Amino acid sequence: MAIARDNTFHLLLSDDELKLLKLLAEREGLNAPDYLRMLIRTMPTSAAQLRLGAAVAGKADLAKLFEMYADAFKLAKASAEEPKKRKAK
Repeated sequence: MAIARDNTFHLLLSDDELKLLKLLAEREGLNAPDYLRMLIRTMPTSAAQLRLGAAVAGKADLAKLFEMYADAFKLAKASAEEPKKRKAK
């Protein structure tokens, strides 16, 4: 059963851009909308890899980068634990 998608986003592309998008999607075995969804979902991972690559190359402070991820992890963990806490009656 197909996923119901009520939200739409219209994108104006030139003929060349549309042709390229379709070729890239076909290469991955997807249609154009599914290819764009895949790109959007993998974008945060790719950005993190680029930052890590810059840190390894010495262009970024690795300690600062690690601290940022540690803080984000602590925040995510704290927000995940909040709903579990309930007051006893």
